Amino acid sequence: MLTGCDVSPEERLARAQQAFEEHRFSATRLDLGTLLQADENDPQALELLVRTQLMLGDGVGAEATLTRMDGLGIRPADHQELLAEAFIIQGALASAAAAGEALATANGLRIAALAYIGLGESDAARDAFYRGLDADGDRSRLYADYARFAALNGDLSRARSLARQALEADPDGLDPLLASADIAQTAGAYPQALKYYEQAHASWPESRAALLGRIGMLGDMGKMQDARDLVSDAARRMPNDPDVIYLQARLAADDGDWTRVRTLLQPIEDSEDTRTQQLYARSLLELDLPEQALPKLTAIVRRSPQAVEARRALADAQMALGDAGAAFDTIGPLAISANGTPGDIALYRKAADRTGRAGQVAAAFANAPPERRIAALLAQADADMRAQRWPAAIAAYEQLRRWTGDSNAMVLNNIAYAKSRTGQTAQALSHARAALKLAPDNASVIDTAGWLMVQSGQDRARGLQLLEKAARLAPDNADIAEHLKQARKRS
Repeated sequence: MLTGCDVSPEERLARAQQAFEEHRFSATRLDLGTLLQADENDPQALELLVRTQLMLGDGVGAEATLTRMDGLGIRPADHQELLAEAFIIQGALASAAAAGEALATANGLRIAALAYIGLGESDAARDAFYRGLDADGDRSRLYADYARFAALNGDLSRARSLARQALEADPDGLDPLLASADIAQTAGAYPQALKYYEQAHASWPESRAALLGRIGMLGDMGKMQDARDLVSDAARRMPNDPDVIYLQARLAADDGDWTRVRTLLQPIEDSEDTRTQQLYARSLLELDLPEQALPKLTAIVRRSPQAVEARRALADAQMALGDAGAAFDTIGPLAISANGTPGDIALYRKAADRTGRAGQVAAAFANAPPERRIAALLAQADADMRAQRWPAAIAAYEQLRRWTGDSNAMVLNNIAYAKSRTGQTAQALSHARAALKLAPDNASVIDTAGWLMVQSGQDRARGLQLLEKAARLAPDNADIAEHLKQARKRS
């Protein structure tokens, strides 16, 4: 405290400016508060304050500071742009559109476009974005928001191009990084999306969007356990944020602590967020309270008939309450669909037996060819593999095994690879050996088995032999060549 008292106003302002440049806006605001207590009309402190308020998403505060500065005769060169930004942040859409159009700069037209989107005027938004491409000023944020707009309207090719231009204009900018992450995620390029979120979080440590985007991406990739420290950090910084509370509950669910899940979500159980409602309802089921879960799950399925997990949970709740007829009707559409699992089918048959409708089950499956189900599962599993969603890929391939048995070498090979990426080395090696027996001359199968033998240390000599064979069969395969190189270093 004594050290703090010895800091001169000049030193405090310099410290605030440095914190701003390092994107530590909370620290900036603290030092500015002390400066303005000593001199409420300090022009440098006021200008830095309004910029800090905008970065912290405080549009109302920023407008108030700008009005105060105007009254003092202090007008930054970009006063109108700052005011337009304050309008869009606080949701004053008509004012933001008018201010942005009046500026006619790239950033001004970006603000106008965002306002038009909020007003439901998509054509006007598209026109403003387009005019902004040739306007004066920094275009990095315009490119970023235009990219998101294009993606939302189904033009992924243009979205990618705009996101690339945004990054070229400002490689460390928050908006370009977040837009690039969004576009990569939409395209299913999860590892690339995660890299953008990680970069954004590292450069902009106080960004809620960067932090939650990084956590969400890890969750989508089946790596939620890797996000524990990040969730703890988010909970410390934003303890009442509904998204953060949901993430804490999600981790508790992974731990099987359903009492904690219920305790965390109960204060926000009426949230409109379907994820929160569904997880809360599931906690009620897990705690043997199906009568409380039933109305919540019914509402979710009525609102979103394609919500697979909610439909499964609803059928379970109906069965637990003795209403087999309702469970039959609920699980039927899912059980006979391409997304139906053996568990769904088992529940469907059980409900049918209890209600004397076994004949309907047979008729339903007669019209649902198994090859359609297998093709859908295979496509989903392959997509999960490409996106490095390892747990999801494992689940899909395991379903395929239930339908086809252990007769498909590539299914076994891919399960082996996915399990190896989640640390299940023993199981992975077992699947890889089984695949090798079925396809002893397939380079990819040989590579997986050989590399796992080397990595596990169980049979490095045999693994090296297999990798050498795989390299001969596929001399242009870079992954196989790299595995062989690494294996030779270990031998």
